[in-house]
Amino acid sequence: MSSTQITVVAGLRASSRTAVARRVARRQRCSRLPAEALSESRDAAAVETLRRAAGTAPERMVVELPADASIEAAIGMLDDADETTLAELVCVVDAASFFDDLLADDYVTVAHSIPPLYVASSLRMVQHIEHASTVLVAGWEGLETRDLSILLATLSHLAPAARLRLDRTADAAPPSPFSQTRNQPGWVQLLNSEHEPHMNDIRVSAFRYEQLRPFHPARLWRLLEQQFPGGDFGAVLRSAGFCRLATRPGVVGSWDQVGQMISLDPLSRDSDDRELLALGQDLAFIGIDLDAAALTAALDRAVLSDAEFAGGTREWALLPDPFPRWVTSVRAED
Repeated sequence: MSSTQITVVAGLRASSRTAVARRVARRQRCSRLPAEALSESRDAAAVETLRRAAGTAPERMVVELPADASIEAAIGMLDDADETTLAELVCVVDAASFFDDLLADDYVTVAHSIPPLYVASSLRMVQHIEHASTVLVAGWEGLETRDLSILLATLSHLAPAARLRLDRTADAAPPSPFSQTRNQPGWVQLLNSEHEPHMNDIRVSAFRYEQLRPFHPARLWRLLEQQFPGGDFGAVLRSAGFCRLATRPGVVGSWDQVGQMISLDPLSRDSDDRELLALGQDLAFIGIDLDAAALTAALDRAVLSDAEFAGGTREWALLPDPFPRWVTSVRAED
């Protein structure tokens, strides 16, 4: 039996997301699995929900993804299930509220996390966009041309491989097939030197920051707490990549920032992934009116100076470190 071709429809705003999911299901003449069904059945139960639904729709089906769902988990779930194939991933963006949603500071609980873990809703929204094969912009008619240009360029920088479309109810554009290899987030493509957005605007830009020296935690903290929110370097909408703190040698950190939210979490130890061994800082930045030179200079001031670097790891361990403690799954080194 051939696998069911799945079209996933994601997006933060339920009304526009559901309207698009219903329209796609009608157009494809197939069933729709509403977001509520997956909201109530996460992880293994969600896989079983999809399997049961696929059994009633042997050819194709539309799955509406809840706003707080992990897109990476959904992609992995559909990829691992023999009964399903992810054919297209459509992310619906509400034009009028996009930038407000991106700057929101509310959090959602990660399903089944003990103790409870929280993730910013703005991060979930951006991740849905970043992995999409089609980004559908709803409610765009009321925007000024210059504002629409900035929005489309921002979306294209976040998801360079995605097809951008303005939502028109009568539009029956052909699907844009999903590929895990091609539909990589913009920040990943920046770090791979493959970032080629289709839409551009003079005010929207992106750049890559590389630095072999580790960060001085206290100076980096001040940079992130004082200068980032103040807009000293323009509006940094999205930054992500890999980093090192001098006080935590041997551990690669994951840098993840959207709007007002930023997190630095442990990714792996050097012994866990030899490919990460040589990394110092490798970060991608996307934003509006970015002053790349000023931000680069500020980041350079936040890494260890010549004298601090020469002190070695024993002196680094004595540096002030205001960041939350990292908990790793491996035993700390002696």
